[in-house]
Amino acid sequence: MSRYKRWFVPGGTYFFTLVTYRRRILFDDSKARASLHDAIEEVRKKHPFEIVAMVLLPEHLHTVLTLPPGDARYPTRWRRIKEEFTKRFLGSGGEESKQTKGRREKGYRGTWQKRFWEHTCESDRDLKRCVDYVH
Repeated sequence: MSRYKRWFVPGGTYFFTLVTYRRRILFDDSKARASLHDAIEEVRKKHPFEIVAMVLLPEHLHTVLTLPPGDARYPTRWRRIKEEFTKRFLGSGGEESKQTKGRREKGYRGTWQKRFWEHTCESDRDLKRCVDYVH
């Protein structure tokens, strides 16, 4: 079993990539885009963060976020955003992808891949590189 090591820097700035389950084209749907926007805003109320840059592509998104000083809990934010998105999207009539029995047994839904990719921005130059990639 793989062990994923994440670097937690309180108040840090991070680059993320999140992908839909099986790279399903999802964000060409206005309900999906609205659900994601609303989910992000809902989570920001309880777990604040600043969006430095973001791009939404048909089956994934890239974003650069900065967390508040003393806070490094980005996994909590992404878990909640994914949950809130799924609830809102399915509630608006969206459909989830068919998934494996194992995923269903573990409680995963057919909207997002279970993991996300993260990179901690270590310098102003690194941050610029990440933002340029998003743009």
